[in-house]
Amino acid sequence: MFKIPMMIVIGTILVIGASCSSTSPTTGNSGIVPTNTTGLIVSAVTSTAGGGFAPRNVVAIWVENSSGTFVKSLTVYASTRKYDLTKWSTASTGNTTDATTGATQSSFGTIYGTWNGTDTKGAVVADGTYKVCMELSDKDDTGNFSSFTFTKGTATSTQTPANTSSFSSVTIKWMPL
Repeated sequence: MFKIPMMIVIGTILVIGASCSSTSPTTGNSGIVPTNTTGLIVSAVTSTAGGGFAPRNVVAIWVENSSGTFVKSLTVYASTRKYDLTKWSTASTGNTTDATTGATQSSFGTIYGTWNGTDTKGAVVADGTYKVCMELSDKDDTGNFSSFTFTKGTATSTQTPANTSSFSSVTIKWMPL
């Protein structure tokens, strides 16, 4: 039988002048406001879907082509309750390649999604009509879903569609690649 001597090392770590901050504005539960100058920027203010988990919520933003085929997830906040995002789960089969992801949100607020015009394999998709899809649930069931069309093309465009259930102050801005 072998005996291994145990050694205890006690040390001190001193951190001087370190901080973690950002000069970019932040809003709500989404983190840093996107600053890209090409591609798609989507923002929306989230609100309750009428569920008992509120203000905790799961939310997803993704892009589909004009025939409704999934192209790419942009934002998915739903670590353990992805199953409540039924439309996103069905469309994406859970694909979060290059998406901003995180835990279930603890409050409602402004969320963002960005898209560089590529699919999940990194290939640039053709110009044309696409849909931004958004889904939010604050219950142990399907929540609210909205979709908005936009044109991916050679012209800059900004849309501010009417408010929908769980999504208000929606802005969809396309800037050519």
